[in-house]
Amino acid sequence: MRVEQMEQRFNNLEGRVDRIEQILPTLATTDDLRAAIEPLATQAEVIAAIAASEQRMRTHFDVVTESLRDDIKLIAAAFESLAQRMS
Repeated sequence: MRVEQMEQRFNNLEGRVDRIEQILPTLATTDDLRAAIEPLATQAEVIAAIAASEQRMRTHFDVVTESLRDDIKLIAAAFESLAQRMS
């Protein structure tokens, strides 16, 4: 390899290193990443929240179902009363 080629490669390498040195300060450190993810929920917390939500939904569904049953019983009683009057 000729001296000119080696100098050109060295200059190219030096330019790359300069660009890397400019980028490095902007990159997140391990501590930055830990601080960023610290407030996020863990898998166990997400699972617990889903389970609690599921239980609340089930309770709500049970209440709504019971209310519908009562309404259906009232309608059935009204139809039965109406059918007896028509007979």
